[in-house]
Amino acid sequence: MAIALLLFTAAFAYAVATLPDPSRLDLTGGTIRIVDRHGQLIEERNAQGERTVPVGLNQISAAMRNATIAAEDRHFYEHHGVDWGRVVKAFFVDVIARRPEQGASTITQQLAKNAIIRSPAKTPLRKLRELILATELESRYKKNEILNLYLNTIYYGHRATGIEVAAEVYFGKHASELDVSEAAMLAALPAAPSYFDPRLHPERARARQQYVLDGMVKQHMITQDEADRAADQKLSFAFKEQRATLAPHFVDYIVEELERLYGPSAVARGGFKVKTSLDLALQQAAQHSVELGIQQLGSKGADNGDLVALDPRTGEILAMVGSVDFYNDNIKGQYNAVTALRQPGSSFKPYVYEQAFRSRQLTMGSLLDDTPSHFAQGQFHDFDYRSMGLITAHSALALSRNIPALEAMQKAGYGDVIALAHAFGITSDLKPEVTTAIGSSEVRLLDHAVGYGTFANGGIKHPALAVLEVSDRSGHVLDKANLDQGRQRVVSPAEAYLVTDILKDYSAVWRLGWNRPMAGKSGTTNNYHDAWMMAYAPNIVVGAWVGHTGPGESDMHGVYGTMVGSSVLRDFINNGLAQAGIPVASFQRPTGLVDGTPCQPPEGQPASVDPSEVELYLPGTESQCPKPTPSPSASPSLFPILPSLSPLPLLSPTPTPAPTPTPAASPTPTPAPSP
Repeated sequence: MAIALLLFTAAFAYAVATLPDPSRLDLTGGTIRIVDRHGQLIEERNAQGERTVPVGLNQISAAMRNATIAAEDRHFYEHHGVDWGRVVKAFFVDVIARRPEQGASTITQQLAKNAIIRSPAKTPLRKLRELILATELESRYKKNEILNLYLNTIYYGHRATGIEVAAEVYFGKHASELDVSEAAMLAALPAAPSYFDPRLHPERARARQQYVLDGMVKQHMITQDEADRAADQKLSFAFKEQRATLAPHFVDYIVEELERLYGPSAVARGGFKVKTSLDLALQQAAQHSVELGIQQLGSKGADNGDLVALDPRTGEILAMVGSVDFYNDNIKGQYNAVTALRQPGSSFKPYVYEQAFRSRQLTMGSLLDDTPSHFAQGQFHDFDYRSMGLITAHSALALSRNIPALEAMQKAGYGDVIALAHAFGITSDLKPEVTTAIGSSEVRLLDHAVGYGTFANGGIKHPALAVLEVSDRSGHVLDKANLDQGRQRVVSPAEAYLVTDILKDYSAVWRLGWNRPMAGKSGTTNNYHDAWMMAYAPNIVVGAWVGHTGPGESDMHGVYGTMVGSSVLRDFINNGLAQAGIPVASFQRPTGLVDGTPCQPPEGQPASVDPSEVELYLPGTESQCPKPTPSPSASPSLFPILPSLSPLPLLSPTPTPAPTPTPAASPTPTPAPSP
């Protein structure tokens, strides 16, 4: 105890000795330079150093002043810079209960941090200085002066610092003209401007606005009726923001990461440089490929698309195009589709087969019954309404057949497949039901790319990584990424390669026209709502999506995932990678696999099996050829979806598939996969 007290005393003395002068409030901002992995500038924020348009407290509406206090510091007029009750509560929640989510900073503390300390680093010493400075500020300034300074220095997102600029950017008016509803919305933002962005995340923003309105009622600033009217009021946003950037969605993603790491006020304050994982040459190639794909598929109703590329060996994001046109409001262009939840269609199937293979429930040569009548009383079918009879698991995945995928899901086990998908990189909730096998559960493209990267990297997962290094204005490194952080061995190289061995021929089977040796898998959802294409090699993973997000019908007309592969990804793989100087490594078969022949169907039973095919097996499974057993029929209520798959060719030694894959149907927006 004595040692702990001595250490605290020493730290306190040091904090006081090195304390910045509280009379030197710095209301100017520094720049944030965001550069790519080679040091090329992507975007510079606050380039002129202009931080705010200061206004007096009498030029800020009473509603805005009250909303800010209700949102940030409800005991503002009672404490002396530090709200010790909140500090104790935050300590209990953050440290004792281990839930780091309880903010305790008062308005005065935030002002000290934003305008005096000006360091993005989160350290105990900085927090101690913040507490001391807050108390000192309270002795120098009146409460209303502190509130006025705070409102002129806080960051509201969309490059708006200070309430006057924020009122202009969000609503096209002066701060003095803000009503209760507008004020509550703006007061909701400083806690996390990107997370609560009303343009990108309207539901989150509304929920946070309601929190502010409830606080105003509890503080007797407005009545419940006034709060209800404000909550129901339809806000007319202006979003008057100008920016020059080479990768807008990626920069917004970076800023959200920085806000999470250092806090929004530090991001608004600027004064640092961020080296990212992006490769600008590849980014520009990705943008071109998405634009080209939408041009080619536009006649079929596609008006938006995205693309993300990762290095599976590290998880570094090399390219991120969140929409075909960031500035097109008609298609909601500022919304980053790469991080949005969508049904993946048949592109989910590799996780199902991987779990079935590694659990020894299936092998590449196992026979599955591609006959609709044998499964769930014929409620499922493929896009072509055809039946191939008995086919190998290898052919079922290569040709993206739905009925065999559902059977594989049952054999592998719903819970085990979901657990494996999460271990590979999927972070969204997955439904424990058979239709998840064909894409009925939503996933994020970014997560999906991490998952496919686990296949590419021989069973080792690396989480997505965007920020490589952060340095201050003096060039001192504040943070540097650990490329091994989050690295996890999920499956063995041999287990991962079983799926890769099947998918490495996908471009040839579906005639996608790729000139690089990349594995791939497509996916299409019900009514052509979403079309996906994933591709990977040992050193790169690419995922792309195409859909319709503009006015009118939300479904496309006959756009399959393979069409994304033969348009967007064909251009990116054949041209973009070369333009960016990125070679494509070839797959190498790992040790721990043996060759064998596929299982043979009973004589006289319809089948599409080539007995001369060579399959790969985990040791001990090469002679595992149980007869296929019909899956138990499910009641109609359990299987509301009629999946339709991608077109598939009759299997021959060298499969020659038909058209492009198509989506499966579902009763609700639950798409069924197809090639």
